[in-house]
Amino acid sequence: MAELRRLLMAPQRLAAVEANHPAIPLEASEQHYLRRVLRCRVGDSIAVVDGCGSLWQAQLISADALQLSGPSKQVEPAPSPRLGLGLALIRRGFEDALRMACELGVDEIQPLQADRCTPQAERRPERWSTILQEAVEQCERLWAPALKPVCSLDQWSGGQHPVAVGVTRRSDTPALSDWLKGTPGSDGMVWLLVGPEGGWSDAEDQLICSRRWQPVHLGHTILRSSTAAVRGSVELLRWRDG
Repeated sequence: MAELRRLLMAPQRLAAVEANHPAIPLEASEQHYLRRVLRCRVGDSIAVVDGCGSLWQAQLISADALQLSGPSKQVEPAPSPRLGLGLALIRRGFEDALRMACELGVDEIQPLQADRCTPQAERRPERWSTILQEAVEQCERLWAPALKPVCSLDQWSGGQHPVAVGVTRRSDTPALSDWLKGTPGSDGMVWLLVGPEGGWSDAEDQLICSRRWQPVHLGHTILRSSTAAVRGSVELLRWRDG
């Protein structure tokens, strides 16, 4: 049987549904998505996910409401270790990189304001959240990635987790894939940071060194930041899945 088309809803909305009357009013954007995008009709079944690993089967009972028709089911445990992508704001390609990182399976995304970010690089957190929601629904993952507020590299901290930083034009750096081979899999988290098109500034390079984050390269050609983010995400997922 074909997989049901999916709708991502906030866990709080699903938790508030009464067991004896599991009907959920739909927001205007959800009505548009179900009726105009997915072409659902009243009576059609869909899958509802909460972005936290649970899935419900539901039925569209009216133009503006659906009803859960089964208990929640934990389909998969939380991914481990979690994978984080920090990406500097860039003028073109940022939203595509967010979408592809989500589809690949990255768990946390940290937009970064770097010294060499172009003034044209926009901050659009609401737009980014919409892109991630649509990507979760499209790729049928059950765990939605966490989108962090924009911050500078100096403000951000990877905690005690391993952090790799993409750099270029340096001969003394290992490939990300090689560095990951020596990184123990654990229940924690691993981060990759990708800078802006102009690279990290001298001050940021000093910060990276002082925090003992590991510079890595993502190949022997110079990649656009958006391409590097996708390439790095693929390496992270390949390491975790291996």
